Amino acid sequence: MNTHFLAKNLKNGLLIASLIFILPLFLVNAAITDDHKDGHKDEPKSAHKDKNNDKHDDEHGDEHGEEGHIEISTQMIKTVDITSQVATVGEIKQRLTLYGSSTTDPSAVSQVRARFPGLITKLSVNVGDKVKQGQVIAEVESNNSLSRYNIVAPISGIITKRNANPSELADKQVLVTIEDHQQLWLDLQVFSTQQAKVAIGQSVTITQEQQQTESVIKQLLPTDNDKDKDTDTPYIIARVPLDNSQGTWSAGSLLSGSVVINSQTVPLVIDNRAIQVMEGKQVIFIKNEHGFEVREVNLALSDGQFSQVAAGLAQGEVYAVENSYLLKAELEKSSAAHHH
Repeated sequence: MNTHFLAKNLKNGLLIASLIFILPLFLVNAAITDDHKDGHKDEPKSAHKDKNNDKHDDEHGDEHGEEGHIEISTQMIKTVDITSQVATVGEIKQRLTLYGSSTTDPSAVSQVRARFPGLITKLSVNVGDKVKQGQVIAEVESNNSLSRYNIVAPISGIITKRNANPSELADKQVLVTIEDHQQLWLDLQVFSTQQAKVAIGQSVTITQEQQQTESVIKQLLPTDNDKDKDTDTPYIIARVPLDNSQGTWSAGSLLSGSVVINSQTVPLVIDNRAIQVMEGKQVIFIKNEHGFEVREVNLALSDGQFSQVAAGLAQGEVYAVENSYLLKAELEKSSAAHHH
């Protein structure tokens, strides 16, 4: 069996993860069983029965002593991508979710016109093309001198509109529009019942599907009444800068902003991804010398991302976070096999 293939596809299914954990244990047990059979092949049945009963009692004692422990190597932890964190002091944050759309900064929009009226002899860019500042994008033959001159891009960006074609006359109309989307704004709508909670400087987590980034509220602006005539509910705009230097965001997209409106420091927090439920109890998995052990925890405050631990964990202890569900599944399987 190709172990590299298993490791690569492990996250896509719990069954594969379980096979990786169980297979070595199965092989070891099988080997022990064969040795046990060979060693007792010639013994009288009564002697074998007595020894087997004693061994069965001892095994049950050992298993109960190790209940709740999962032995796993460091290499296997890396293979199945179980990440860990150190339990420490942290913040529980109260959040308010707002919605809005991304917009282009007015200073990053350029409407390109011909300097002198004349015939357009060349227009080399189209909607969607990226241009650099100073790049030649058009050529016009002047009506006055009949000489031709170049039109260059005043800014770097993307062509969002094209309003002319070669052989047409260029007068005062906009030929093309260029927009620089490297820095966008997110305009979040803050309704009247929310306005007392929102302030400049508050942290914001911006989200769209799988994309996420952090920013802060920079401006609070009144609503443009002329622009929003059909909106009956009054609201203001919380403007949040949105870094788009990597080109991962688009202007005009509907986005959500999770605004931190209050935070409280607590002595001990854990990442909520670490929390699993077993037999109706909230548990986490604590890292030890040989793997992990399950531990019930009592939780207090939570903000959906982190939770305060009231009991069951000490500062400095290391606990499993990402893919901790694999440990839960292995422990449940071991428990089911034991009872069987």
